Amino acid sequence: MGIFRNIPGLKDIGSIGIANIAGSGISGLFWIYLASLLGEENYGELGFYISIASVATSISFVGGPMAITVLVAKKIKIESTIYLLSLSTSFISAIVLYFTFANIGLSIYVLGAVIYNLSVSELLGRKAYGKYSIYFVLQKVLFVILALVLYYLIGPEGVLVGIGLSFIPFVSQIYSGFKNQSIDFGLLKTKWKFITNNFFIDLSIILNNQIDRLIIGPVFGFAILGNYYLAIQVLSVLAIIPEIVRKYTLPEDSSGVDTTKIKIITVGFSVILALIGALVIPQVIPIFFPDFNESTELIPLMSLAIIPSTISGLYNSKFLAREKSNYVVVANITSMLVLIIGIFTLGQSLGVVGLAYSFFISALSRAVFYFCLNKKI
Repeated sequence: MGIFRNIPGLKDIGSIGIANIAGSGISGLFWIYLASLLGEENYGELGFYISIASVATSISFVGGPMAITVLVAKKIKIESTIYLLSLSTSFISAIVLYFTFANIGLSIYVLGAVIYNLSVSELLGRKAYGKYSIYFVLQKVLFVILALVLYYLIGPEGVLVGIGLSFIPFVSQIYSGFKNQSIDFGLLKTKWKFITNNFFIDLSIILNNQIDRLIIGPVFGFAILGNYYLAIQVLSVLAIIPEIVRKYTLPEDSSGVDTTKIKIITVGFSVILALIGALVIPQVIPIFFPDFNESTELIPLMSLAIIPSTISGLYNSKFLAREKSNYVVVANITSMLVLIIGIFTLGQSLGVVGLAYSFFISALSRAVFYFCLNKKI
């Protein structure tokens, strides 16, 4: 225990960690519960719509969440300007989505998600970990309550509406930002290159995370996507701890704090998580989800992707803190291309197992790219 006591940042990680374990655990288990409630096909279709909404959210967010976190951590007062631009584009995206898909849930989701990401990014940049923790858990609790109630009232679309409405508490954070800071487009101009690069980073991350679902649904069918989406949700629960550390290391790295020790421990812990996912979870899934047969084939190999994904996330934090955002864009584009090629080749030839291989190889390619790049520079 004395070793861990000497590691800087454990107290702050604990503050973020309690909130993330509670909040992400609640929402993650609820997403898994929804699978049994909706069935394979409806669950896959819901995942498809969420992927569309996630991409639209990224497009609407000027600069992406990491830009705000890094700039606020460096005491650059730019958040109100980004708020204005991002909220304006989110309204446009919401209108376009409604007339394209005739689904009000998509529009509400995008508006709420932009507000949420703006607020959370600022809080992390300010290192207001306690306040972040309260907001984070509150949002997850509201999500479960509203999504469940609205599902029974209006069907699967109600889940999307519930997610969007659960972001309402974060409006107060946006209001405070506008109230306490004046809009300064001149300041935006001085950081435009970094903000633009981070916009493409966020978009590349979202596309890298969502492109598989956008392809699998139309090509392989929503039933297969439902199994794949269940596997993704299981991985999200397992990867809570590595994600907590990444949220901590980005503002700390940006402030010049050494986070090497905590990163090494996190990678080691990700190996344990991967083994749990590969060996334990497949034995449990058939008991609770007898209709999701293909997910037991997907989860073992996809779980191993937690290790390279953790490594990538920590390198990602390091490069962003140095404002080397172009490296992150290239890494994500490379990983995304590997994933797309894998889906159309391995997926077509090996079926659901090929989809799992594609997922793992994509995550591994990104980690290898970062490792080689870090060695080079």
